[in-house]
Amino acid sequence: MNTLLVRDCLQTDLIQYVLDEERPRKIDKNTIFAVFNESASNGKFCGLVTLQEVSKHPDWIFADLCKTSPNVFVTPETPIEQSLAMLDINGQELLPVIEHERFAGVVTRSGIFERIVNRKQHLLTESHISREQIEDEYQQLLSWSKRLEELHDRSRDLLACLVTISAGQEVKQQGIKALAEIVQCRSASIQLIDNKNTITHYDGIGFNQEQLATIHDCLTLHMDKLPETPQRLNSLCDECQEGESRVSPILIVPIRRDLHTFGYILLSEKISGEQFDKNDELFALSFAHTLSLALDNAQKIEQVEKARYDLDYLAHFDALTGLPNRSLLTDRLKQAVILASQKKTAQALLFIDLDDFKRVNDSLGHMVGDSLLSAVAKRLPESLNKNDTLTRFAGDEFVVLMTYINEPVDAANIAETIISSFYEPFTIGIHEVYISISIGIAFFSDGIESVDQALSDADNALRHAKALGKNQYHFFSDEMNSSVQNHFELENRLRRAITDNELELYYQPKIDIVSGDTVGFEALLRWHSADHGDVSPTVFIPIAEKSGLIVSIGEWVIDKACEQAKQWLDSGFPAHISVNLSARQFLHTGKPNRLFELIEATLERYQLPAEYLEVEITENLMMHHLNESFSILEKLKNIGVKIFIDDFGTGYSSLSYIKKFPIHALKIDKSFIDDLVSDDNDAAIVTAIIAMAKQLKLEVVVEGVETEQQLAFFKDNNYEVVLQGYYFCEPLPANEIRYIYE
Repeated sequence: MNTLLVRDCLQTDLIQYVLDEERPRKIDKNTIFAVFNESASNGKFCGLVTLQEVSKHPDWIFADLCKTSPNVFVTPETPIEQSLAMLDINGQELLPVIEHERFAGVVTRSGIFERIVNRKQHLLTESHISREQIEDEYQQLLSWSKRLEELHDRSRDLLACLVTISAGQEVKQQGIKALAEIVQCRSASIQLIDNKNTITHYDGIGFNQEQLATIHDCLTLHMDKLPETPQRLNSLCDECQEGESRVSPILIVPIRRDLHTFGYILLSEKISGEQFDKNDELFALSFAHTLSLALDNAQKIEQVEKARYDLDYLAHFDALTGLPNRSLLTDRLKQAVILASQKKTAQALLFIDLDDFKRVNDSLGHMVGDSLLSAVAKRLPESLNKNDTLTRFAGDEFVVLMTYINEPVDAANIAETIISSFYEPFTIGIHEVYISISIGIAFFSDGIESVDQALSDADNALRHAKALGKNQYHFFSDEMNSSVQNHFELENRLRRAITDNELELYYQPKIDIVSGDTVGFEALLRWHSADHGDVSPTVFIPIAEKSGLIVSIGEWVIDKACEQAKQWLDSGFPAHISVNLSARQFLHTGKPNRLFELIEATLERYQLPAEYLEVEITENLMMHHLNESFSILEKLKNIGVKIFIDDFGTGYSSLSYIKKFPIHALKIDKSFIDDLVSDDNDAAIVTAIIAMAKQLKLEVVVEGVETEQQLAFFKDNNYEVVLQGYYFCEPLPANEIRYIYE
């Protein structure tokens, strides 16, 4: 080991050389030694050794400088309390410190005490500093807690708004105001966007309109660059042109939920003048989350409400016209029944039907027909009172419920106003459509008592109005109700009329005006009911048509007419017999040729030449069922059956179709003959028909000739026509006809 050079720094300048086996002499508690690493006087200073202080030494400073046993030492990890106890046990004032088997220094009693005092003082200082820090943090936490509580309250208020509103407008207004107060800024804005990133709403507080417009324009311009997390910017839009109102600095926060961005919150100009910090971001982000929840829920509520409204609308309103439908009418009628039971107020039901609406559909198409219905739905309310309920009942039928009227005349006035309003045509695209209406009125002086009865009464009144000639209104009455009941009774009895042999054919002759000969007979159906006596054809024929019984009755008529014609032919009395055909016979479901096959089979069964059978159809049947009627009539003509157009001039026809159809003769309706002598218009119409028929090489049969003056009109004008009417002979049974001619 190197020799150490130890110098007494206090007593003398004498330098002693001490070998490693030797100890310095004259060591006391006041001695201080300087330690060098060489024995020469120019050695490097390495440290101090005293009895009072702890010094650190290089590795070669021996522990035996201390007066201790070589086995008594401490380590840097030895607790202070244990080091002090070891000093007491060994009666020492210092102990060497050994670390990793190398001398690291000494620890003294006074050093330990000083360390304890210093540690305590340090702890007191640290404790004081900690208390101040804790106090500061506590105050900050109190502030945060207060702001978070306010944020929570505002969020709760926002969510509470959802209970009372169906859209997010109030949520937006309350939300942006609350956030500005919490973050303590002067200006705040909310910008909402749709799924196409188009701004659908923008509003705010503190910003002027110019600044709001700038925010809107800048967000629209940079929508694809907007952040998905809160971001502090010095300026919203660096590209704002000169003269535009710049907004800076700002904090922009996205309003997001489930990866969906509802929009952005923009905050500007803190009241304190400070910049926005992380805490402001935290509050704004938390509030944006609450706002996104509110907006999401508001959006869902709005969607549910819209879906509910759409379903309710479809259930109670007509899709084409937008008017209440039959379901809603039924509900209103039930309310009217309740009202009537409480107040006994007068009420009325108007059943409205468009006259010949099918003609519009057939001639102009269903698109025009639908447009006409929509136009009618818009025109009708102009004639009604504000408390009246207008509904589209079905097809071209409309119903008006009047719950606040006094007299039947009130309902009549409304009906007249409605009918008058239809004198003006409807412009549908390039078409100008004229159409009339018929109205049935059911008036209840003490209010409606039954929904079904009210609808039935109004419907029956409507049918009566149409039967009277259309384009008018008619009231339902008790007499009409009795007529309806009688109608059903007659229908039931008519179903048994064939099997009970209550039907009979009468025959009315047709006279050639030139020769005076009988050229044929029209077969006319009569019903001798066991319960109702002789029922007029004007009563039971419409019943048969409506119920569909006309098909089976028509087959019976054809059969009996052919049978009678054959009997007369075999007995030397050849006679042409004409029968009337119904539209239902032409339109037999699933068997378009049934009528032709029936007639052909009947002729064959009775071995009757086809020339002795004539069929009469109305021009309305021919025009409304063009395809069906043309095919069947063409086949009938081909086998020799003659075709007559009955009641000519009273229906809707086209002269070009008359020219093309396989027609043999025209029958002028009785309505033109009644006033033929006194009415120049009727005379002119008859003259025109006869002239047209002559040009078309068609025969003319004149129905309803009942006076000598009427006969004279045709003779004086030298019209070559066939006449039929009571002037010559009333319809008679077959046996009486044969008796007369014999």
